[in-house]
Amino acid sequence: MNKHFTLLAAFTTCLGLLGGCSSTKPIVEPYMAPMESDYSLHKNWQVKLESMPNRDSEGLFFAEDESRVYVATETGHLVSLKKSNTSRWMDQIDWQVKLDSPIVSGPTKDGDDLLVGTSKGQLISFSAKTGDYLWQTQLSSEVMSRAVVADLKIFTRTVDGKLYALNAKDGKVEWVVEHQMPNLSLRGSPEVVYDDGKIFIGWESGSVQALSAKSGALLWENRIAVPSGRTDLERMVDIQSKLVMKDNRLFVLGFHGKFASINPENGNFYFVKDISGYRDFVVDDRAVYIVDEDDILYGFDLTNGVNLWKQNAFKNRLVGDLSLFADDILVVDGWGYLHWLNKIQGIEIARAKHSNEYGDGNRILRVYSEGKNAYLLDDEGVITSYDVTPSNLKLFKEQYNPQSTELEPGTTGSDADNSTKNANEESDSWWNFKLSNLWPF
Repeated sequence: MNKHFTLLAAFTTCLGLLGGCSSTKPIVEPYMAPMESDYSLHKNWQVKLESMPNRDSEGLFFAEDESRVYVATETGHLVSLKKSNTSRWMDQIDWQVKLDSPIVSGPTKDGDDLLVGTSKGQLISFSAKTGDYLWQTQLSSEVMSRAVVADLKIFTRTVDGKLYALNAKDGKVEWVVEHQMPNLSLRGSPEVVYDDGKIFIGWESGSVQALSAKSGALLWENRIAVPSGRTDLERMVDIQSKLVMKDNRLFVLGFHGKFASINPENGNFYFVKDISGYRDFVVDDRAVYIVDEDDILYGFDLTNGVNLWKQNAFKNRLVGDLSLFADDILVVDGWGYLHWLNKIQGIEIARAKHSNEYGDGNRILRVYSEGKNAYLLDDEGVITSYDVTPSNLKLFKEQYNPQSTELEPGTTGSDADNSTKNANEESDSWWNFKLSNLWPF
């Protein structure tokens, strides 16, 4: 166990933002070709907590409800923020609590409760309305995996290879499953996926398992990454990306492994692609969008895995987890930029830089989008709410090209189709009217 944590810490220190231990050269931002952006950012509000000294955000996410967003930091802050803009930043905070231990996973919203995991092995429940403490359960080690609530149970992982199922009401442990951990792995543990009474989980050994949610019994196991090489570093494999269930298929991405589409009933492969990655990927009704370990992006057909496009423009830009924004792919990088890609061709259509009064271009650790709004957490502990709106250039193009079917943020394809149809009908009506005036017979 000590060897595991020592190697993990050493590797994390070397990897960090520098991308390895082999070079002491200062990191330089890769060149980006200038572009005309379709979107621009308009700041609603910002709230600063404390700087994230270790950028330990792999298990941290935004949670939300109709009027608030909730976010936690490794400095031990858990905060509830109003979505609507207020006159003063201090009024933006609905409530906040400060824990003695760093928060390394969560929050997860379960009804009126919020769940967070700490570096000291605590799973803690708070009231989402008031921030009041509800209960706490001590687990075996760091709770690095964001909790998932289903079947009246809470499912979460600890860094020592244990998967816990706890009672959702009081946090009492109902069952525990332990997996043999390798000597070396990446920092973090992705959350489990629940579907139809089963739990699907990816392990640091490169294997993916299906377990009974009721008892934790193993249903099947398959490997998507096989260790090879002589040293622990060469043999390191991991499943760090979040698993995704879509159209009764389980999608898994492994580090030093493969990307695979799996039958969730028996673990058999539908297709396998030779890609290594560790960032979260996204799926829609048509395709799956992936970033590999070299920051190269791909689009693959959801059904058969056919390569739809490949995008090399973000290589070495320290790309973070991918997300969806309306009908686009949202990409964030290590220099504080947000990039929007067209899903059909993988072409960048918009670019904007995150900034704040405490420092410009801070690395974006987590992003959450909702309609035309985007919420960001950066490494300075600053939480920012943006409106994403069409840029002046896009408005100009639309003004002089009324037949344009380009979508505004938050607009669906059906809305665009209806708009185009209405425009065509108006055009036809105008044309017929003019003809009747000119040719009255």
